[in-house]
Amino acid sequence: MSPDELVELSVESFGARGDGIAQHGGEPVFLPFSVPGDRVRARLGARRGGGREGRVVDRLASGLERADPPCRHFGVCGGCALQHLGASSYQAVKLGVLRTALERVGIDPGVVEPLRVVPPARRRARVGLVRPGHPLLPARIGFRERFRHELVDITECLILEAPLFVVVTRLRQVAADLLPPGGSAEATLTRTDSGIDLLIEAAEQPALGALEALAAFAEECDLARIVWRSSGEEIPVLERRPVRVLLSGVAVPVPPGAFLQASRAAEMILVEEVLSGIASLRPALDLFAGLGTFAFTLAQAGPVHAVEARSAPPLRSPALPWAGHGSPSSGATSSAIRCRRNGPPAMPPRCSTHRAPAPPGWPRHSPPPHSTRSLPSHATPRPSRVTPPN
Repeated sequence: MSPDELVELSVESFGARGDGIAQHGGEPVFLPFSVPGDRVRARLGARRGGGREGRVVDRLASGLERADPPCRHFGVCGGCALQHLGASSYQAVKLGVLRTALERVGIDPGVVEPLRVVPPARRRARVGLVRPGHPLLPARIGFRERFRHELVDITECLILEAPLFVVVTRLRQVAADLLPPGGSAEATLTRTDSGIDLLIEAAEQPALGALEALAAFAEECDLARIVWRSSGEEIPVLERRPVRVLLSGVAVPVPPGAFLQASRAAEMILVEEVLSGIASLRPALDLFAGLGTFAFTLAQAGPVHAVEARSAPPLRSPALPWAGHGSPSSGATSSAIRCRRNGPPAMPPRCSTHRAPAPPGWPRHSPPPHSTRSLPSHATPRPSRVTPPN
């Protein structure tokens, strides 16, 4: 079949990533932004996941579950997958995907409770930034198309917290000072309790003009920190405030680009569910502990063993307060943190680690350092069932 030839397909179901699935030639075709009942003309693409990618060219008929998406970029931008569903259909799809995944590994899907949906407010996002080769063309910033590397220049985003989108918009305007013509980068923005943290990843290291532009950009947007990652190392551009998040009353330093639950509201529900499920049982083992979202909460009622593995590029300069002091961003680390209650339950947990102490003036409590261990064979993870809408 010619790559330009169109085929007519009927969408039958949803896939795990929210794509509609049709059948052609005895194999599945994955069609983004479609719903069961849609009849479409599509162009077949590359093979993936035991089937073919598909790109809808024309929708001939619409399925009953289809709704009008609220975002003007939906259908091109790959940042969201299910805005074209109504609320009830959205929840049914999310729960269906989870139950199918559990059945596939032999876990009874009956353990899944009703979905709890939180408002669409992401505090963390990774966007692409491109400066065209022609000096008169404007830069583009946004998310990439589904199945493609093409960047969609976004003028609105209904799922990002408003302060993050302000930074995204302003970053487009200063791109010419940061990148050479034809250059590109990835930007990770995270809203912490200290302010917005910006990590830029690019092939080229920043020139002096770019550093000066970033200093002015940080001042204008009141950013907490900017780090530039290039060629396997992290270059601290500036830090206006120590970057921290509060986890159960503990001020935890945040390494550049570190994982946080995208939604603060969803994180609070997850913590609530973990506390409800574990109750007073201790000691607790927190694998994939991250910065300690669950560990610090659980430690208020007894001992916790938190484990995390991470390898980060070294900081080139000691400009950041923790550079060279054994922080999570100062290189690959492998250890574990044990937290225990110290004093009344309202007191924050006291933690002992095998890492170097924090620099003077930094909080005593640190995020979980790192180790590599596995769950025992009989352990069954509790399925997550909290999700922000796409």
